[in-house]
Amino acid sequence: MAETIRSLAELVRVLEQGSRPADRTDALMRFSQPPEELAAFCQWNARHYTRQCIHRTREHELMLICYEEGQRTSIHDYDSQLAWIKPLLGTILEERFNATADGKLIRHGEKVLGIGSLSYMAKKNCIHRHSNAGTGKAITLNLYSRPIRRWRVYDERTGSASLSGTGEAGGE
Repeated sequence: MAETIRSLAELVRVLEQGSRPADRTDALMRFSQPPEELAAFCQWNARHYTRQCIHRTREHELMLICYEEGQRTSIHDYDSQLAWIKPLLGTILEERFNATADGKLIRHGEKVLGIGSLSYMAKKNCIHRHSNAGTGKAITLNLYSRPIRRWRVYDERTGSASLSGTGEAGGE
């Protein structure tokens, strides 16, 4: 069995060595660093969650997402990219949606992600929203295979989607 990855620097080194989705899943499953050791990367905002890029290459992007109690992302997708989400602090509710032919959004599943769990988003059917479902703060480590430059944001009432992004990596 492979050893635990105990720092972001070590995680980045391991991610650089493997390019297959299975390599990335394995690296994130083995990552275990106490949240207090990530304090230098955490940014908190009382009005909305924050995103901090930890590492970016042409092949992937590693981000830390910080949620205050009750905060959540918009309903969005990753414009056909692969993504892994690993909670490091708190409890995250993941809701997944399908867009119907008539333009509506239907929630087709939800799960609670706790510390140590890992969620994977495939290239198709990855419309979702993440919410801090616990009391107190929550942190997720998100890995995108290729950096996110564009993403679609969905209106929950109408199901309509708008393309977001600036050409710079760093999606929802």
